[in-house]
Amino acid sequence: MSDIKEGVAAGVISTGVAEGSSEMGLSETEYEALSPAEKDAACERVAGTFRAVGATAVIRNFSELPVLLGRLA
Repeated sequence: MSDIKEGVAAGVISTGVAEGSSEMGLSETEYEALSPAEKDAACERVAGTFRAVGATAVIRNFSELPVLLGRLA
């Protein structure tokens, strides 16, 4: 969260990445053991937290980054 807050304070684009984030609080093994619905819920919870601190954008994982960059260009 501090990295997003610092980016917002600096006036730069600040993007949160839900999967694998410390905010999610799960190891890769724990995350992979979740059902698809549980993964979606966990990512939405984290995304909401990122948005609440001012994230410019939130992506689920880095595979979504090219699309986001295209939108921001």
